[in-house]
Amino acid sequence: ILAAQSRSCVQEVMIIAAALSIQDPRERPQDKKQAADEKHHRFSDKDSDFVAFIHLWNYIEEQQNALSVNQFRQLCHREFLHYMRVREWQDIYSQLKKSAQKLGLLTLSINHTEPHYFHVHTALLTGLLSHIGQKDMESHEFTGPRNIRFAIFPHSCLFKKPAKWIMVSELLETRRLWGHIAARIEPEWLEPLAGHLLKRHYSAPHWEKNKGAVIAHEKVTLFGLPIIYDRKINYGAIDPKLCRSLFIRQAL
Repeated sequence: ILAAQSRSCVQEVMIIAAALSIQDPRERPQDKKQAADEKHHRFSDKDSDFVAFIHLWNYIEEQQNALSVNQFRQLCHREFLHYMRVREWQDIYSQLKKSAQKLGLLTLSINHTEPHYFHVHTALLTGLLSHIGQKDMESHEFTGPRNIRFAIFPHSCLFKKPAKWIMVSELLETRRLWGHIAARIEPEWLEPLAGHLLKRHYSAPHWEKNKGAVIAHEKVTLFGLPIIYDRKINYGAIDPKLCRSLFIRQAL
């Protein structure tokens, strides 16, 4: 939520944070799975299960404003939404909003247009850096931090069309490890957020005449996952002694 302030998406991130703190308000009874899935599909986003919570929140707010309490209860029952969990979601959101206001964070009324994907998801990523995954192109699994392997939960919007990189809200272990609540991300989003968690590896330092400097190739990893490959960098500040030696041997 603090990270959302600079990205102008505090409201959206509070809605998502409140949703993740409770049991999913969307119900899926064993004998009515297909009917429930059809109702819930209206709120889906093609790239993010997190955004589905914003769509659902907007819908609930509109219906509550239009209906009596009893009518809204009936709507929740018909549309496979757990009424008490919806109320709990709203209560937690209200608590978060009060706390945010005390901290001086902007909590303007939500814009009912689509929130900016990059801003919302980079704000969420600040708290989920250990819940990222890179697609294994030879299987349906992802490689996560410290070489863990997991699959996307079957009800995710990304289950049938997984992205190359994802983040998930949590990892749940049953017969296999599942990533629950997933969203597409880009690896270049990670470097500015991860800071001291990154490890940098350098190779092939050499003098480049056209640049007038010693250049090396940099690989950046986060919890063992390579997020930047083979980036050319100026090696002068990293190993001045070696650079001086290379300059003398190769440039003079």
